Amino acid sequence: MPSHQVLVVDDEAEVRNVTKLLLEMCGHTAISVNDGRAALRALAAGTFDCLLTDMLMPEMDGVELLNELRRRRSPLRIIAMSGGGHVPKESYLQMAKHCGAHVLLPKPFNHTELDAAVRQAFGETAAQAEKTGKKP
Repeated sequence: MPSHQVLVVDDEAEVRNVTKLLLEMCGHTAISVNDGRAALRALAAGTFDCLLTDMLMPEMDGVELLNELRRRRSPLRIIAMSGGGHVPKESYLQMAKHCGAHVLLPKPFNHTELDAAVRQAFGETAAQAEKTGKKP
């Protein structure tokens, strides 16, 4: 399985740090930022092929970020994650799907689910990962 360059966007430092660590354990390169505006700056400055974004954030939330990326016709593979809030997490994830997210990832998740979400975003399978000796 190829390694991917993932930008992690979440306003909670612990979630950002753990998600970044889990991605690196799965063989990916990850950078993390705390909101949508910081994500747009990071995307302008770096080379990423995947965006993993929370949907509920202050400043610029996931919906605004996804809409901006769609407006820019970004080729990024997008994974939306949410643990919910005032409404069930499924509602936020369905909004993300309508805004162009390729994969929906409910929180909490483990490293196996995270790795599967990244593979799914690129159309890769677990069998392909096993052939290359890559373990989640």
